[in-house]
Amino acid sequence: MNIRCAHCGKQFKIVDPKKLSDARDTLAFKCSSCGHKETLSKEPGKSWSAYFAGRGLSRGAVREEAAAARTAATPKDEAPVAAKKPEVAAIERRQPSPPSSASMELLPEETPRRRSVFSGLTGRVALFMLLASLLPLSIYAVVIHFATVQRMEAETDQTGRQIVSGLAAQVDEWVDKNLLILQTAADLEAMRSMAAGTQEPLLKAIQANYPWKYLVFTVDEAGRNIARSDGKPLTDYSDRQYYKDIVRENKPFSWQTLIGRTTGKPALILAVPIRHGERVVGALCSAMHVEAISDQIAKWRKGKSGLAFLVDQTGKVVAHQDEALTRSEKNLAGHPLIARSRTEGAGMIRFQDNGSEKVGFVQPTRWNWRVAIQQDEEEVFALIREAMIFAAALLAATVALVLLVAVFSSRAIVKPIRVLTDAAERISTGDLEVRIAVRSKNEIGELAAAIGRMQESIRIAIERMRRTRGKTLASAGAKGSSAEGVEAL
Repeated sequence: MNIRCAHCGKQFKIVDPKKLSDARDTLAFKCSSCGHKETLSKEPGKSWSAYFAGRGLSRGAVREEAAAARTAATPKDEAPVAAKKPEVAAIERRQPSPPSSASMELLPEETPRRRSVFSGLTGRVALFMLLASLLPLSIYAVVIHFATVQRMEAETDQTGRQIVSGLAAQVDEWVDKNLLILQTAADLEAMRSMAAGTQEPLLKAIQANYPWKYLVFTVDEAGRNIARSDGKPLTDYSDRQYYKDIVRENKPFSWQTLIGRTTGKPALILAVPIRHGERVVGALCSAMHVEAISDQIAKWRKGKSGLAFLVDQTGKVVAHQDEALTRSEKNLAGHPLIARSRTEGAGMIRFQDNGSEKVGFVQPTRWNWRVAIQQDEEEVFALIREAMIFAAALLAATVALVLLVAVFSSRAIVKPIRVLTDAAERISTGDLEVRIAVRSKNEIGELAAAIGRMQESIRIAIERMRRTRGKTLASAGAKGSSAEGVEAL
């Protein structure tokens, strides 16, 4: 859309009238060619786009309107005076009359420039308040986060050590208890006799008093079964490792996890030597289902992913919540937790298992078995994640609150400034009747009062110039009349 200056006729283009705010009923503009200032006024509620659409003027019409405006601004009887009296014409040029209403209503040569979000006072106030509030809060959140992480890791390490040590102590206590039972029975004279008739009542009594032992039996130096508590046929145990450890290697005790011949289920065998003097004459053995020792291990749970398991000195599973691993005597020596515990020792171990990040602890027993517990890292440190979510929510709430406060507080400042700006623009175009409706008692109120005084001073100055101009024109007219009278004479 092309618009022309009413004073000089120069053409300008409005790129996008829709960007002009329809909330304002007046707009002041200045011609970049002749410096002529103009004010555009529209009816309240009417859009600028509609207003522009109804003001398209042809070039000839604009030139005629500009010429008419200039002619109207200069009285007809002043032309000869200007020719005869150059000094009067100079005064007239320096003191032009106020622009006509037609020229004041013409469109500007350019549209208002769009400002960035933070170029205005509202944006800057919001930015300053955000920095002032979020910077210390962010620093505090970071410090608290690291402190929480360290505290959680320390508490997790301490708790994990206590749990795994407690489970290992239970295993040691259980093994010690059963070894003590066998060692006490092996020292009895009836047991040293290596006679089936004297040993069998003792074996049955042990089984009756300790029901988790499904079989108590003795073997001689050759590994032959001498007596047993279940009354079943005697069996040759010379191929068992526990027999070899006691009789051939003279160890004080031995154990072995295997599939029992009697039950066909995973079993734990404990064996102690039977001595006659200094000579080992046989071994007293007891067979127990692993459930007797594994219940407390296999039933241990923590959260959704926490579990515990027990492996023997070779890495074979003694107790696990997955019974299939126990029945198959799965070897977990290569498990990342067990393998790393051999080099890293006690303490919290982070590892990956089946693509999942986990945290674990391992505690060896006195018999070189290993009790292990593990849990998903995400579940262990869930409190940290919750703290981070809370901190993020707090930051978001702070941002929203700060922006809300900034908008309302800046509006209290920006609104009167906009009123003063609009008034100053209208005054600059010659509208000296504008009223400044700002009655604040702060600095903005002082500025409004100063602009009001400036407005009044301009009004007085213009009125004074008009009176002076009138006197000058009257004097020039009187001199002209006198000169004509002299010539006539």
